[in-house]
Amino acid sequence: MSDFQLNHLNIPARDPEGLVRWYAQTFGLQADGNKVRGPGVLIAFQAGEPVKRAPELHLGFQVPSNEKLAGWADKFGATIKQGEEFNAFRTFDPEENCLELYCRKDS
Repeated sequence: MSDFQLNHLNIPARDPEGLVRWYAQTFGLQADGNKVRGPGVLIAFQAGEPVKRAPELHLGFQVPSNEKLAGWADKFGATIKQGEEFNAFRTFDPEENCLELYCRKDS
């Protein structure tokens, strides 16, 4: 077993403060300067050009159930793709960072 864990992501953004507000408002995270926080989530935004490497580079957010996933999909106007192990959809934040929301198929 490893003795470390992923603690945060630092993502370049043209408008770090604007992206913090969007993530806070959209996902109910707490805005904290150039960061958003929540249970198990810490994302820092730093001034710079977005990476734009979708779909191979994306932020994955696990939700607890297919019911919750359907609610998020409705909010984003997205279609859920059924997988062997997970159901998921992808969308984009205002700076075109790819987001994947997913849950276990049997949840």
